[in-house]
Amino acid sequence: MKRKPKAYRREMRKQQIKKLFNIWWHNGDHEPRTLNQIAKSLELEPSPHLRDILLEMEADGLLETKMLPQPGRWVTRFYYPVVRTLITEKYLRRKITVSKRGVSVGQLEMFS
Repeated sequence: MKRKPKAYRREMRKQQIKKLFNIWWHNGDHEPRTLNQIAKSLELEPSPHLRDILLEMEADGLLETKMLPQPGRWVTRFYYPVVRTLITEKYLRRKITVSKRGVSVGQLEMFS
């Protein structure tokens, strides 16, 4: 039986986190998750190293965060994936025709 490695490279951990959110998403679970919930799902201990990975993923635009107060606790950071679909990207792009005296001179593309 192949031994499960204890330590993975940073990019491999990011892929594991993406897959974890995809599994939750496809099972109909769209709730944002805390660092502790993500760590327990990956069979890890919550650590500053894992928090740094999640913050890097947020900076890369793969995750978004919400700061929500927990009753009787500190304000907690919740992570959720950024869902991009082709339909939304397609309709967010607008083409504008630039004309001078009724003659088409050029075309601009605007992202909103």
